[in-house]
Amino acid sequence: MIFLRRLKRLWGIINDKNIKIDSIFLPNAPDENFYYMTGLDGPFEGCFAMLGKNGAEVAVSELDYESAKKQGVKKLKLVTKRSEKIGIIKGYSGSGKIGVVADKLPYSSGKRLESMGLKLIDVSSSFEECRMIKDKNEVRLIKTAVNVSKKALRDSTSNLTNENALAAKIEGSMRSRGCGLAFPTICAADKNSALPHYATGSSKINKMVLVDFGARFKGYCADITRCVFKKRPDWFAKTESKVMKAYDKCVSIAENGGTGFEMQKAAQSTLGKGFIHSIGHFLGRDVHESSLSNFKTPFVPGMVFTIEPGFYDVKRGGVRFENDFLVTKNGVKEL
Repeated sequence: MIFLRRLKRLWGIINDKNIKIDSIFLPNAPDENFYYMTGLDGPFEGCFAMLGKNGAEVAVSELDYESAKKQGVKKLKLVTKRSEKIGIIKGYSGSGKIGVVADKLPYSSGKRLESMGLKLIDVSSSFEECRMIKDKNEVRLIKTAVNVSKKALRDSTSNLTNENALAAKIEGSMRSRGCGLAFPTICAADKNSALPHYATGSSKINKMVLVDFGARFKGYCADITRCVFKKRPDWFAKTESKVMKAYDKCVSIAENGGTGFEMQKAAQSTLGKGFIHSIGHFLGRDVHESSLSNFKTPFVPGMVFTIEPGFYDVKRGGVRFENDFLVTKNGVKEL
């Protein structure tokens, strides 16, 4: 299918920005925007969508044609030759100006489009703005991913041995409930927890482990962080208190019409130099969509984002706490 409401909203944003293009070229990889607009599930290698102002179509190879049909794509084009691809693209490019998501477009694809005499216009910010507002189905899928993630953690922490074993339990639990992984699970034991982007290894869990993980359900992500214990370290309580104070401040700012930028400042003032990353990010098909740290406009209904204050001391360890939130007409709700 093509999500026509999303397509209409996207073109409204493009027109508001006064971007002059005929259509948008949207290859499948490595860009989640293709799946956001088509609703397709699967690799669809070498496929692309052309998004016009009044409609769109998806071009696929023989490998994926039947799969796309079964998934409900009505305007579908089977292409077996490069000339056929060129014909479809030119059919959507009357004035020769087409939109692309520049930071996702492979270099080779961009050069081929330019060799056809086309002028490429970056519409990345328009997609970013469009995807910030989730529809009811997107929210439902994110909620499912969050619920599965929380259940997986509860299932997995009764016998803490080492990082890899805990990660395997969590990921196995999520997969057994029909989900994939939003990103590789981080299990950081003891002092390793001071490294926000630690790569899970074989370290033994002596006292505590920081777990950052999330399920992916039908393309939509959860992102949760917790600290789990065998025995609470002596230093932990004081640090946790600071982190939770920052968390509560940021939730209050969001609930009272504040901005991500204000949340960032509040967390920095509470946690000081030990806080070394953004207070959160928008969440959807990509686990990390736009950062909140420089988001200076109020949240609006349909936005989904994380709040994740943390404090890191390389001599002791780190503490981070993260939940996912939905903005509704009645305020901000933890998922």
